[in-house]
Amino acid sequence: MMKKPLLALFATITAGLASGQGNVVVQVLSPGSIAGSYSHVYATADNDWAVADLTVPANAVQGELALGVDGTAADSLGCEALVNGEELAGKIAVIYRGTCNFALKALNAQDAGALAVLLINNSDNMAIIMQGGTYGMDVTIPVAMISQTNGAEIRAVMDVEPVTAFIGNNYGAFPNNLSVDGFDFLVPSAAALPRALAANTGEYMVTLGGFVHNFGSATQGPVRLRAVVTQGSTEIYNEVSEVATLNPGDSVFISLPDLNQNTWDGSYQLTYTAESDVADEFAEDNNYSCPMYFGEVLSYVPVDPATSLPNAEMHLVPSGFTGPFRTCIAFQNPNGGRLSVTGMRFSARTPADLVEPNDSALTDRLITTYAYLWTDQITDAYTIPTDGGLTTLDNGSYTYTEDLQSQAVLIPFSSPIALDNSQRYLFCVETQDSIIRQGWNEAVDYAANAEYSIEPTSVLKVGPTWFNGFNGVGGGPAISIETVVTSSIGINENDKVELTPYPNPTRDHIRIPMKGFNGGAALRIFSLDGQLVGEQKVAVGGDGILTVDLAGMSAGTYQFHIDFENGQRSDFRVVVAK
Repeated sequence: MMKKPLLALFATITAGLASGQGNVVVQVLSPGSIAGSYSHVYATADNDWAVADLTVPANAVQGELALGVDGTAADSLGCEALVNGEELAGKIAVIYRGTCNFALKALNAQDAGALAVLLINNSDNMAIIMQGGTYGMDVTIPVAMISQTNGAEIRAVMDVEPVTAFIGNNYGAFPNNLSVDGFDFLVPSAAALPRALAANTGEYMVTLGGFVHNFGSATQGPVRLRAVVTQGSTEIYNEVSEVATLNPGDSVFISLPDLNQNTWDGSYQLTYTAESDVADEFAEDNNYSCPMYFGEVLSYVPVDPATSLPNAEMHLVPSGFTGPFRTCIAFQNPNGGRLSVTGMRFSARTPADLVEPNDSALTDRLITTYAYLWTDQITDAYTIPTDGGLTTLDNGSYTYTEDLQSQAVLIPFSSPIALDNSQRYLFCVETQDSIIRQGWNEAVDYAANAEYSIEPTSVLKVGPTWFNGFNGVGGGPAISIETVVTSSIGINENDKVELTPYPNPTRDHIRIPMKGFNGGAALRIFSLDGQLVGEQKVAVGGDGILTVDLAGMSAGTYQFHIDFENGQRSDFRVVVAK
């Protein structure tokens, strides 16, 4: 299948990624009390180091850990020449982060005869790019860094017994090493889907299966792939399929029975596991999990089940910014006519290292949203829009009044957009400023789905040019679409009025659609223990939308009660998330 060009992105949060087969790992081999793989970042040639490419298995190193000592303190930082060369020769030097550049520490360890360097971070924040700086091009040995907490665990054991570790690509390094990767699995059509689209038997199904790789040096067999789906502590699906043998370096796609349920509501977890009859020597890469959430939002990235807010793991901007940057998600469903879209959630951040502190604030910066009808012919999941294939349905805008770095904000449309069955739509967020990074999440990838479905999931636009979204880039934009059931918009003829406020959960305000009703009403807000926390007289305007300001409300769940002048009433709950 021919894929369109992919957009090169620059991430403000970046970690080293393995290329090709196997995984670049920091793995403690012994003793068993701390054996296992540890999250890490590592030095690369792309960041001004002369180190060998750790994605190449031949460049991996294995050896005993030894503390690098520069004579300045018990837990020295390695900023001076190391004084314990005899202890470090042929071993992996352990050095603490701080004071001087990463590469100076590594160069001192290299000069002392170390075969690699394992840095211990001074925090658990691993969103770090290890720049080579002044000395990086003099360092040729592998350099990796683990978190402060993991470093403390390893150091405590080093003080009482030898610790052996492996750093590099583990392909072929161990006899028994099955592996799976999130890019290789069929996943639900969206990480979060409005429950109204899956309300009846047979309306929503998940096709399951994925690739299992043998990255070990020994033949494995039988090899199995298991999928388990849970809702809370309840297991609703557990199926396994197997193949007879898998030779070293080979991969196999294993299909599993489809996942069906009569109705879907709330949070679920799908977990794939590669299994064999022999113990795996690197079991950390034998599992892959992704969430499934059914509520009122559409999102291709995981959302917080308590608030329905999309989770932004990082924030991105094109490396070659040539104009407005737009991230978009597509939507098409045979039952789409049940829904109306009320707005979009989005998060942004700016760099913290600009020359002028005020330059890095989001305050007063403008975000624009667009809702389109997408009528281009869709030939595959990599189809990108044409300007002629997009018809604008509505747009919204948001100007930051405060510096809400990385916080999901709501950008409502002027009125709910009623969708149609089986019609394709595109919802976009656009920024005009090159320093604004848009939310992104890599946890769920739809590349495998693209081989079984022609439906696009996301696209990007920089200046006048459209690009692929999810497929090949990894993950997707951390935006969500807020929806309400179209039939709930308006007022019933009975005394009890069914209203559906949005957004719910909310941060600062709600809108209550009340088409066909005009006049006054009394609004009272109660806490869940029955305490009256607010009341006001309200009036509904000609557009049929009542907007209630909740900016001063504390986080929590509240009961709303409205008494209308004509004797009708309405009760509903609203979640305020701060």
